[in-house]
Amino acid sequence: MRQLVNPFELPGKWYKANLHTHTTTSDGAASISERVLQYRDAGYDVLAITDHGCSNDVRSLSNKKMLVISGMEYHPQCDASPIKYHIVALNIPQGFTFADKDNARCCIDQVRKVGGENFLAHPYWSRHTYMEIKELVDKFVAMEIYNSTCDRHGQADSENEWSYCLDKGYILPIIGCDDVHCAEGEDLFESWTWLKMTSLNAANVLAALRRGACYVSCGPQIRDFRIKDERVTLNCSAVQKIYFIGGPGLGSRRRAERSKSIKTYTIDIPNWSYVRAVIVDAMGRRAWTNPIFI
Repeated sequence: MRQLVNPFELPGKWYKANLHTHTTTSDGAASISERVLQYRDAGYDVLAITDHGCSNDVRSLSNKKMLVISGMEYHPQCDASPIKYHIVALNIPQGFTFADKDNARCCIDQVRKVGGENFLAHPYWSRHTYMEIKELVDKFVAMEIYNSTCDRHGQADSENEWSYCLDKGYILPIIGCDDVHCAEGEDLFESWTWLKMTSLNAANVLAALRRGACYVSCGPQIRDFRIKDERVTLNCSAVQKIYFIGGPGLGSRRRAERSKSIKTYTIDIPNWSYVRAVIVDAMGRRAWTNPIFI
Protein backbone atom coordinates (compact mmCIF):
# COMPACT_ATOMS: atom_id res chain seq x y z
CA MET A 1 0.00 0.00 0.00
CA ARG A 2 1.24 3.47 -0.86
CA GLN A 3 2.24 5.44 2.23
CA LEU A 4 1.20 9.07 2.61
CA VAL A 5 2.54 11.65 5.03
CA ASN A 6 0.42 13.96 7.17
CA PRO A 7 1.27 17.45 5.84
CA PHE A 8 0.02 19.09 9.03
CA GLU A 9 2.89 17.44 10.88
CA LEU A 10 5.58 18.48 8.39
CA PRO A 11 7.91 21.49 8.49
CA GLY A 12 7.59 24.15 5.81
CA LYS A 13 4.81 26.45 4.66
CA TRP A 14 1.66 26.15 2.60
CA TYR A 15 1.81 27.11 -1.08
CA LYS A 16 -1.34 27.71 -3.13
CA ALA A 17 -1.39 25.94 -6.51
CA ASN A 18 -3.51 25.60 -9.63
CA LEU A 19 -2.20 22.61 -11.56
CA HIS A 20 -4.61 22.48 -14.53
CA THR A 21 -4.76 25.58 -16.76
CA HIS A 22 -5.50 26.29 -20.44
CA THR A 23 -4.40 29.19 -22.66
CA THR A 24 -4.66 30.26 -26.29
CA THR A 25 -1.96 27.68 -27.09
CA SER A 26 -4.88 25.25 -27.19
CA ASP A 27 -8.53 26.03 -26.39
CA GLY A 28 -8.17 28.63 -23.64
CA ALA A 29 -9.32 32.23 -24.09
CA ALA A 30 -6.34 33.95 -22.40
CA SER A 31 -2.69 34.02 -23.43
CA ILE A 32 0.00 32.45 -21.25
CA SER A 33 1.18 35.85 -20.02
CA GLU A 34 -2.40 36.91 -19.23
CA ARG A 35 -3.05 33.66 -17.37
CA VAL A 36 0.13 33.99 -15.30
CA LEU A 37 -0.78 37.56 -14.36
CA GLN A 38 -4.29 36.51 -13.32
CA TYR A 39 -3.06 33.87 -10.90
CA ARG A 40 -0.15 35.91 -9.65
CA ASP A 41 -2.46 38.83 -8.81
CA ALA A 42 -4.81 36.39 -7.05
CA GLY A 43 -2.04 35.30 -4.69
CA TYR A 44 -1.18 31.88 -6.12
CA ASP A 45 2.31 30.49 -5.59
CA VAL A 46 2.27 27.73 -8.25
CA LEU A 47 0.67 27.63 -11.70
CA ALA A 48 0.91 24.78 -14.21
CA ILE A 49 0.15 25.60 -17.84
CA THR A 50 -1.40 22.41 -19.21
CA ASP A 51 -2.72 22.96 -22.71
CA HIS A 52 -4.27 20.11 -24.70
CA GLY A 53 -1.70 18.11 -26.61
CA CYS A 54 1.12 20.64 -26.46
CA SER A 55 3.70 22.02 -24.06
CA ASN A 56 4.84 25.62 -23.61
CA ASP A 57 8.11 27.37 -22.89
CA VAL A 58 7.46 28.88 -19.45
CA ARG A 59 11.07 29.11 -18.26
CA SER A 60 11.10 32.91 -18.13
CA LEU A 61 7.77 33.29 -16.32
CA SER A 62 8.65 32.23 -12.79
CA ASN A 63 9.86 34.66 -10.14
CA LYS A 64 10.46 34.58 -6.38
CA LYS A 65 6.74 34.86 -5.68
CA MET A 66 5.35 32.41 -8.22
CA LEU A 67 6.52 29.20 -9.87
CA VAL A 68 5.20 28.46 -13.37
CA ILE A 69 5.44 24.82 -14.46
CA SER A 70 5.16 23.43 -17.98
CA GLY A 71 2.58 20.70 -18.43
CA MET A 72 0.14 19.17 -20.87
CA GLU A 73 -3.31 17.60 -20.85
CA TYR A 74 -3.44 14.53 -23.07
CA HIS A 75 -6.07 11.97 -23.97
CA PRO A 76 -4.92 8.39 -24.55
CA GLN A 77 -7.30 5.54 -25.17
CA CYS A 78 -8.79 3.58 -22.28
CA ASP A 79 -8.48 -0.14 -22.97
CA ALA A 80 -11.49 -1.00 -20.80
CA SER A 81 -13.95 1.22 -22.70
CA PRO A 82 -14.29 3.62 -25.67
CA ILE A 83 -13.81 6.56 -23.30
CA LYS A 84 -10.51 8.39 -23.51
CA TYR A 85 -8.61 9.39 -20.39
CA HIS A 86 -7.94 13.01 -19.54
CA ILE A 87 -4.49 12.97 -17.96
CA VAL A 88 -2.42 15.96 -16.92
CA ALA A 89 1.37 15.76 -17.16
CA LEU A 90 3.41 18.10 -14.96
CA ASN A 91 7.01 19.27 -15.37
CA ILE A 92 7.68 18.34 -18.97
CA PRO A 93 10.07 20.21 -21.31
CA GLN A 94 8.94 22.43 -24.15
CA GLY A 95 8.50 20.46 -27.36
CA PHE A 96 7.68 17.25 -25.52
CA THR A 97 5.77 14.75 -27.68
CA PHE A 98 4.56 11.20 -27.19
CA ALA A 99 5.93 8.24 -29.12
CA ASP A 100 2.48 6.61 -28.99
CA LYS A 101 -0.21 9.10 -27.95
CA ASP A 102 -2.94 6.44 -27.70
CA ASN A 103 -1.11 4.11 -25.33
CA ALA A 104 -1.82 5.43 -21.83
CA ARG A 105 0.83 3.45 -19.97
CA CYS A 106 3.53 4.31 -22.48
CA CYS A 107 2.59 7.99 -22.29
CA ILE A 108 2.73 8.02 -18.49
CA ASP A 109 6.08 6.23 -18.46
CA GLN A 110 7.47 8.66 -21.02
CA VAL A 111 6.45 11.64 -18.84
CA ARG A 112 8.16 10.05 -15.87
CA LYS A 113 11.35 9.43 -17.82
CA VAL A 114 11.75 13.17 -18.43
CA GLY A 115 11.22 13.96 -14.74
CA GLY A 116 7.47 14.61 -14.72
CA GLU A 117 4.39 13.16 -13.09
CA ASN A 118 0.80 12.47 -14.18
CA PHE A 119 -2.57 12.91 -12.50
CA LEU A 120 -6.07 11.87 -13.51
CA ALA A 121 -8.37 14.77 -14.38
CA HIS A 122 -12.12 14.98 -13.54
CA PRO A 123 -12.98 11.26 -13.42
CA TYR A 124 -16.64 11.94 -12.60
CA TRP A 125 -17.08 14.33 -15.54
CA SER A 126 -15.41 11.72 -17.77
CA ARG A 127 -17.75 9.05 -16.32
CA HIS A 128 -14.90 6.71 -15.55
CA THR A 129 -15.90 3.57 -13.75
CA TYR A 130 -13.78 2.14 -10.96
CA MET A 131 -12.47 -0.53 -13.35
CA GLU A 132 -11.34 2.10 -15.84
CA ILE A 133 -9.53 4.04 -13.12
CA LYS A 134 -8.03 0.86 -11.64
CA GLU A 135 -6.43 0.10 -15.00
CA LEU A 136 -3.94 2.94 -14.46
CA VAL A 137 -4.32 3.87 -10.80
CA ASP A 138 -0.82 2.63 -9.95
CA LYS A 139 0.60 5.05 -12.52
CA PHE A 140 -1.01 8.28 -11.29
CA VAL A 141 0.60 10.58 -8.76
CA ALA A 142 -2.82 12.00 -7.79
CA MET A 143 -6.46 12.41 -8.81
CA GLU A 144 -8.63 15.51 -9.17
CA ILE A 145 -11.32 15.54 -6.51
CA TYR A 146 -12.76 18.86 -7.68
CA ASN A 147 -12.64 20.62 -11.06
CA SER A 148 -14.09 24.13 -11.24
CA THR A 149 -14.82 24.14 -14.96
CA CYS A 150 -16.73 20.85 -14.67
CA ASP A 151 -19.11 22.63 -12.29
CA ARG A 152 -20.63 24.26 -15.38
CA HIS A 153 -22.14 20.83 -16.04
CA GLY A 154 -22.87 20.03 -12.40
CA GLN A 155 -20.09 17.42 -12.45
CA ALA A 156 -17.21 19.00 -10.56
CA ASP A 157 -16.92 16.61 -7.61
CA SER A 158 -15.13 13.26 -7.96
CA GLU A 159 -15.06 12.36 -4.26
CA ASN A 160 -16.98 9.11 -4.84
CA GLU A 161 -14.55 7.93 -7.51
CA TRP A 162 -11.63 8.69 -5.20
CA SER A 163 -13.33 6.89 -2.30
CA TYR A 164 -13.78 3.72 -4.35
CA CYS A 165 -10.02 3.64 -4.94
CA LEU A 166 -9.19 4.25 -1.27
CA ASP A 167 -11.50 1.49 -0.12
CA LYS A 168 -9.88 -0.97 -2.51
CA GLY A 169 -6.40 -0.09 -1.24
CA TYR A 170 -5.38 2.20 -4.10
CA ILE A 171 -4.04 5.26 -2.29
CA LEU A 172 -3.96 8.45 -4.34
CA PRO A 173 -3.51 12.01 -3.04
CA ILE A 174 -6.09 14.54 -4.21
CA ILE A 175 -5.84 17.72 -6.27
CA GLY A 176 -8.28 20.58 -6.77
CA CYS A 177 -8.02 22.59 -10.00
CA ASP A 178 -9.73 25.28 -12.02
CA ASP A 179 -9.08 23.67 -15.42
CA VAL A 180 -9.80 27.20 -16.61
CA HIS A 181 -10.55 27.90 -20.28
CA CYS A 182 -12.42 31.23 -20.16
CA ALA A 183 -10.70 34.61 -20.27
CA GLU A 184 -11.93 35.81 -16.89
CA GLY A 185 -14.79 35.47 -14.43
CA GLU A 186 -16.22 31.99 -13.95
CA ASP A 187 -13.93 29.03 -13.37
CA LEU A 188 -10.99 31.07 -12.06
CA PHE A 189 -9.90 30.80 -8.41
CA GLU A 190 -12.69 28.41 -7.41
CA SER A 191 -10.66 25.33 -6.42
CA TRP A 192 -7.01 24.92 -5.55
CA THR A 193 -4.43 22.65 -3.95
CA TRP A 194 -2.45 23.64 -0.87
CA LEU A 195 1.04 22.10 -0.99
CA LYS A 196 3.20 21.81 2.14
CA MET A 197 6.82 22.44 1.09
CA THR A 198 10.06 23.78 2.52
CA SER A 199 10.74 25.91 -0.57
CA LEU A 200 9.21 26.82 -3.91
CA ASN A 201 10.52 24.72 -6.80
CA ALA A 202 9.22 22.12 -9.25
CA ALA A 203 10.98 19.20 -7.54
CA ASN A 204 9.25 20.03 -4.27
CA VAL A 205 5.85 20.33 -6.00
CA LEU A 206 6.18 16.83 -7.43
CA ALA A 207 7.49 15.47 -4.13
CA ALA A 208 4.55 16.98 -2.24
CA LEU A 209 2.11 15.28 -4.60
CA ARG A 210 3.88 11.92 -4.38
CA ARG A 211 3.82 12.03 -0.58
CA GLY A 212 0.33 13.47 -0.21
CA ALA A 213 1.67 16.63 1.45
CA CYS A 214 -1.37 18.59 0.34
CA TYR A 215 -5.07 19.27 0.77
CA VAL A 216 -7.77 20.70 -1.49
CA SER A 217 -10.05 23.68 -0.92
CA CYS A 218 -12.80 25.64 -2.62
CA GLY A 219 -12.70 28.27 0.13
CA PRO A 220 -12.47 27.11 3.76
CA GLN A 221 -9.08 26.63 5.37
CA ILE A 222 -7.91 23.58 7.29
CA ARG A 223 -5.40 24.66 9.92
CA ASP A 224 -4.62 21.31 11.52
CA PHE A 225 -5.67 17.69 11.20
CA ARG A 226 -3.93 14.92 13.13
CA ILE A 227 -4.14 12.02 15.55
CA LYS A 228 -2.71 12.79 18.98
CA ASP A 229 -3.25 11.30 22.43
CA GLU A 230 -5.70 8.72 21.04
CA ARG A 231 -7.87 11.47 19.53
CA VAL A 232 -8.57 12.71 16.00
CA THR A 233 -8.69 16.51 15.89
CA LEU A 234 -9.31 19.06 13.15
CA ASN A 235 -9.06 22.85 13.40
CA CYS A 236 -10.26 25.07 10.58
CA SER A 237 -11.76 28.40 9.56
CA ALA A 238 -15.41 29.00 10.45
CA VAL A 239 -17.61 26.33 8.83
CA GLN A 240 -21.03 24.76 9.15
CA LYS A 241 -20.07 21.09 9.03
CA ILE A 242 -17.02 18.95 9.74
CA TYR A 243 -17.02 15.33 8.62
CA PHE A 244 -14.60 12.54 9.57
CA ILE A 245 -14.93 9.75 7.03
CA GLY A 246 -13.64 6.18 7.00
CA GLY A 247 -14.54 3.27 4.75
CA PRO A 248 -18.03 2.29 3.53
CA GLY A 249 -20.67 3.30 6.07
CA LEU A 250 -18.08 4.74 8.45
CA GLY A 251 -18.17 8.40 9.38
CA SER A 252 -18.88 11.05 11.97
CA ARG A 253 -20.18 14.62 11.73
CA ARG A 254 -20.25 17.79 13.78
CA ARG A 255 -22.77 20.41 12.61
CA ALA A 256 -23.01 24.01 13.76
CA GLU A 257 -26.13 25.23 15.46
CA ARG A 258 -28.42 27.48 13.43
CA SER A 259 -26.86 30.92 12.70
CA LYS A 260 -23.55 29.83 14.26
CA SER A 261 -20.31 28.26 13.03
CA ILE A 262 -17.72 25.79 14.28
CA LYS A 263 -13.94 25.70 13.99
CA THR A 264 -12.92 22.40 15.56
CA TYR A 265 -13.96 18.77 15.92
CA THR A 266 -12.41 16.01 18.04
CA ILE A 267 -13.33 12.35 18.43
CA ASP A 268 -11.71 9.27 19.96
CA ILE A 269 -9.73 7.24 17.45
CA PRO A 270 -12.32 5.12 15.64
CA ASN A 271 -11.88 1.49 14.70
CA TRP A 272 -11.38 2.37 11.03
CA SER A 273 -8.49 1.67 8.67
CA TYR A 274 -8.20 5.38 7.88
CA VAL A 275 -9.81 8.73 8.61
CA ARG A 276 -10.11 11.68 6.25
CA ALA A 277 -11.86 15.00 6.72
CA VAL A 278 -14.27 17.16 4.73
CA ILE A 279 -15.41 20.61 5.87
CA VAL A 280 -18.28 22.71 4.48
CA ASP A 281 -18.69 26.47 4.99
CA ALA A 282 -21.83 28.62 5.00
CA MET A 283 -21.64 29.04 1.20
CA GLY A 284 -21.46 25.29 0.66
CA ARG A 285 -17.78 25.43 -0.32
CA ARG A 286 -15.73 22.42 0.73
CA ALA A 287 -12.21 21.42 1.63
CA TRP A 288 -10.86 17.85 1.69
CA THR A 289 -7.86 16.20 3.36
CA ASN A 290 -5.95 13.15 2.33
CA PRO A 291 -6.47 10.13 4.61
CA ILE A 292 -4.56 9.43 7.78
CA PHE A 293 -4.11 5.67 8.22
CA ILE A 294 -4.84 4.40 11.70
